[in-house]
Amino acid sequence: MRIVVLSGSGLNEFQLQVLKPIVDDHSIEVVGALIDNRPKPSFKKRFLKNLKRGRGGYMLVMFFKSRRHKSDSSVAAKDYFGSIGVPCLVTREPYSETTVANLKAWQPDVMVMLGGFGIVKEPLLSLASHGVLSYHHGNMRKYRGQPVGFWELYNGEKEMGVTVQKLAAGIDKGIPIVEMTIPIEKDDNVKSLCERALEFSVPMMHKALQLVGEPNFIPIEIQKFGPIYTLPNLRQYLRLQCKLRFRR
Repeated sequence: MRIVVLSGSGLNEFQLQVLKPIVDDHSIEVVGALIDNRPKPSFKKRFLKNLKRGRGGYMLVMFFKSRRHKSDSSVAAKDYFGSIGVPCLVTREPYSETTVANLKAWQPDVMVMLGGFGIVKEPLLSLASHGVLSYHHGNMRKYRGQPVGFWELYNGEKEMGVTVQKLAAGIDKGIPIVEMTIPIEKDDNVKSLCERALEFSVPMMHKALQLVGEPNFIPIEIQKFGPIYTLPNLRQYLRLQCKLRFRR
C-alpha cells in the first residue's frame, strides 16, 4: 500500500508515535509527505475572531495556561521525513494545480492527515483511491468539532469516543474506519482525558490502514451525526470547573 502523509510544519510526540508502526510496516510504503506551510493566524487575530462570538474569555484562559506550561517537543516535519528517505513537498498552496499534480505523481492508495490543512477539500479528498484518513477524538454520532474531551466532561458522559475516519465534505462527517471508547474517570479533567485519549488512540491509524487495504472490508456509514461543538465561552468553562470539583 502506498501512502502520502499530510502534515503541518512540525510533528509532535503523538504524531511521531502514530507514524512509527506505519513506517516500520513493510507492507506499507510512505511515498511522500505534503507539508502545509501556510502561516498560522496570530493569537490576536484568533482572539478577536472568538471575542465576536463570545469566546474571548476562554481564549485568554487557554493562552495564559499555555504560557505557564509551555513545552515544545515537536520536530520539523521536513527533517523527520528526510531522515527516513521520504520525499517532501512543502507548500503554501495545497490546492494548486502544481501541488495536485505532484500528489498524483506519487500515486497514493490512501492519504493520512496528521496536522495542518484544516478542513480538507476536493480534489484532495478523492485523489487517493481509499481517500484521506484522519483522527477525530470523539464519537461522531454525538460529538463533532472541539475541544477534545471538553463537552463530554461538561455533559457528564461516562465515556468518550475516538475515531479514525475516512474524510468527507463537512466537519467530522466521514466514514468511521476504526472506533474505540475510553472510560471517563471521576478525577478526570480535560487535560488528563485528552492525554489518555491520545495515548490509547496511537495504534488506531495503523489498524485503519490495514483494514482499508483488505479487499473485503466494508466500513459502516453513520446514519445520523451529532451536533457540532465549538470552543466554549468563559461561563461554560467556569461551570465545567465547578462540575469537576463536585465530581471529585
